[in-house]
Amino acid sequence: MQKKDYLTWSHDKLLHEYKDLSKRKKFGLVWENKPEEVAEKCKESLPVLKEQKKKEIITNNNSINHIFIEGDNYHALSVLNYTHKKKVDVIFIDPPYNTGNRSWRYNNDYVEKEDRFRHSKWLSFMSKRLRLARNLLKEDGIIVVTIDDYELFTLGLLMDEIFFENNKIGVLAVESNPRGRTTNKFFATSHEYWLVYAKNIDVANIENLPLTEEQKKVFNLKDTISPYRLLPFRRSGGLSTPEERPNSFYPIYWNEEKGKISIEPFNDAVKIIPLDTTGRKRVWRQTRPSLMEAVERGDMVIKKNGNGYTIYMKDRIKSGRKSKTMWIDPKYDASSHGTVLLDKILNRRNAFDYPKSLYSVLDILSILASKKKDAIVLDFFAGSGTTGHAVLEINKRDGGKRQFILCTDNQDNNGSGTKIAEDICYPRIKNVIAGFKDSKGNKIPGLGGNLRYYSTNFVGNVKTDNDKRILTLRSAEMLCIAENTFEKIAEKKELYSIYENANQITGIIFDEDAIKEFKNKVKEYNKPLVIYVFSYNHTYDEDDFKNINNLIKVKPIPEVILNIYRKIYKELYKPKNL
Repeated sequence: MQKKDYLTWSHDKLLHEYKDLSKRKKFGLVWENKPEEVAEKCKESLPVLKEQKKKEIITNNNSINHIFIEGDNYHALSVLNYTHKKKVDVIFIDPPYNTGNRSWRYNNDYVEKEDRFRHSKWLSFMSKRLRLARNLLKEDGIIVVTIDDYELFTLGLLMDEIFFENNKIGVLAVESNPRGRTTNKFFATSHEYWLVYAKNIDVANIENLPLTEEQKKVFNLKDTISPYRLLPFRRSGGLSTPEERPNSFYPIYWNEEKGKISIEPFNDAVKIIPLDTTGRKRVWRQTRPSLMEAVERGDMVIKKNGNGYTIYMKDRIKSGRKSKTMWIDPKYDASSHGTVLLDKILNRRNAFDYPKSLYSVLDILSILASKKKDAIVLDFFAGSGTTGHAVLEINKRDGGKRQFILCTDNQDNNGSGTKIAEDICYPRIKNVIAGFKDSKGNKIPGLGGNLRYYSTNFVGNVKTDNDKRILTLRSAEMLCIAENTFEKIAEKKELYSIYENANQITGIIFDEDAIKEFKNKVKEYNKPLVIYVFSYNHTYDEDDFKNINNLIKVKPIPEVILNIYRKIYKELYKPKNL
């Protein structure tokens, strides 16, 4: 079939072709795109962050600085596309389930069950955010999205489209409500789904789940290799006689003083035959070659037993257990270990609808980030703050330095009069970090860490040189987050600011005329230095900075920020499904 040359077609012919193509059924996920006010706002204004110093929590200047962003997550994700592009290890989100039960707003209105565009609105909403989120993942990063049966299949298709089907790691069924949803007409739903996707499955890695308490009781011995239990090396019961297993009947030679075990006789060795308590011949658990391999590994133990000896073999268990797709455990109960726990932390009843069990999130983080002790974990539907709590808990357990980023709006919590960010998520994180007293007056110790609190804000779309200057002055918080340097150590208003962490200095020059003064100031510091310098059109001379010994890089602002925004909004505003 001859290829159509659209460049030669008239306007009317192209319009007719477009209408014809629009009517055709297409393969894949297609929905009616519904404009969203928070996204449309970015056509006229650019999101930035404003630090809320009164809400920062500092327990130790050397602790990890976690990030809390109050505002619509679309705007927060836009900012993070600058500060954290390709930096995030794990994304865990619990988005609206779109049940139609007045639990989710679109353009400030609840989406009712009778709304015929309900699924289209939800897909439009999720698509924009997931596309922004994908940019944030490292190449080996992994995203987990929770959902129930209302949007399971549409979400699956959407995830296949954005993260690609071949990057799907799996779908977990987590029993979060063992009693079952009593409002269901036919089946009492007791589980939800967790969709797990890699950015690039070829380099992604998943660890085992931690051992259960029962496994810890059984495998209660440990050496430098792993936990283990001791099993008698002599078989008993069925298939345990020389007639049945002739290759497993042989003498073992042992010298206690030398600690030597062999299948060949040697001087001063004791000969041990597999005899049971009645004197009947039995067999060993393994053949000669396998025994000697176990000896080499240090897996054989011989203990004196009266006038004889008993031989044991170390039965090892790996540091964890491979996760199955069915997660059924009382600790995943969202009522007992979500609602009740949150009420205890906030000291009030029914603080939040349907918080996740802390332990289900802990287990998924154990799988995805147990060996990444400096992982960055993002939750842009933070809600009650369970993900942040889980990161703090896992850090406390293994001494890790994982950082969480929580994004949540400050909407009314389903008509309760409480605000999600100010009254639920932030107080929970504050109490977990710093400690609190429960309803009985018992002091619950904090898990430690620092928290930096930001709210989304806006500057006008950059059209003039003055707009560029305004954006630059309002971007300091973003630059500090990007460089992980929060401690201000020097400042000259509207000329420059200098920030540091334990390993680095970040300098922000707001006026090119201040370069000389800035250079004199940074001579006081010996740490590696990153400099951001305001420039209308990259007009500064890079030679101005060549004699700074500890310099890593010089970056022009606001151009580096504008380039990110131009790219993400250009991609998001491309016509979809046409």
